[in-house]
Amino acid sequence: MNTMIPRNKTAIVPAILQGLAGTIFIFAVLTAISYQNDLPVDGKLVMGFPWEFYSSGTGYNVERDEYMGFEDFEPLKLFGNILFAIVVYLIVLLSLRALFLRKGSAN
Repeated sequence: MNTMIPRNKTAIVPAILQGLAGTIFIFAVLTAISYQNDLPVDGKLVMGFPWEFYSSGTGYNVERDEYMGFEDFEPLKLFGNILFAIVVYLIVLLSLRALFLRKGSAN
């Protein structure tokens, strides 16, 4: 009953945590790069790359003669951006792994 867990089964936990941290980092960088705060200019705030998952702003409505505000959050586009970050992380990881393996075998 008291059997130890094999090492190859416990080695997957750090790999999953590393992948999660890398994905969060890529997602944060892409979101920060795509952040557009044009509230003083045109009254719009936009976040998200490659799909805009959040936008808010204000504007003047001529028909009602008042300022109107809006806020839009789309969870499916957020999920798509997270999947895009996973793909970018895997591409970077595999490219760097191939580069370092090639350099290591040349010596």
